[in-house]
Amino acid sequence: MKKAIIGVIIAIVLVAVVGIGILVVKDLKQEDTLRQEMLEFENLTRAENIDFDKIDQKIREIKTTGDYGVLEKAMKDYLADVVNATVSIADVLNDERIVNALTPENYVEDGPDFVQTKQFLEEAKEKMEQYKTEVLKLLSNEGAMSYIENKNLDDYYIDLYKEIALSEDTAIEEDNAELEASLDEAMSVIDTESQVINFLAENKSGWEIQGENIVFNSEELQNQYDELVSQIQ
Repeated sequence: MKKAIIGVIIAIVLVAVVGIGILVVKDLKQEDTLRQEMLEFENLTRAENIDFDKIDQKIREIKTTGDYGVLEKAMKDYLADVVNATVSIADVLNDERIVNALTPENYVEDGPDFVQTKQFLEEAKEKMEQYKTEVLKLLSNEGAMSYIENKNLDDYYIDLYKEIALSEDTAIEEDNAELEASLDEAMSVIDTESQVINFLAENKSGWEIQGENIVFNSEELQNQYDELVSQIQ
């Protein structure tokens, strides 16, 4: 009887150990899957020609389950908002109205009062200020961690999120400083374009378009215009 009881206990322990081993292996596979998903996402964002459809598909797919699934969804919700904010900034900066604001064609079409150009540039500046605030908040530690709050996850998963989603504080600060400087530079271009357009509107009787060139009736106006435009170039 004693041997039988011992045999049952050993069997139970073996089953438990095997069960724990399976769970550990399964967890390791889930963690590997999660890391692979993040690596593939990073590769998509570093491609020479970014395919936003593939990025969107990658974000929408949740390939892990349980707490890993909760973690993966939090990460991908975060990445989705970062991508959307980045795309919003790109949409503003790639708008042809910014590219063509200071061209003879626009001077003829919308000058000399430039009602539409003034309105567009003002709206573009407001959007850039909004998107700048949003993206810098997202890329802060606090912004990133907000996506994992109230998920009832153990510290292990939270630490894993930090490891994958965040870099060292100093790296984040350096990246954010560089990003902020780039956004400020882009906003400066928009602001300078506005100054040029306002200058032309205020001096509408002092210039005209001849062929592909803008010609001023005084050297003073020409110099002022050249000085403003040089700030963009």
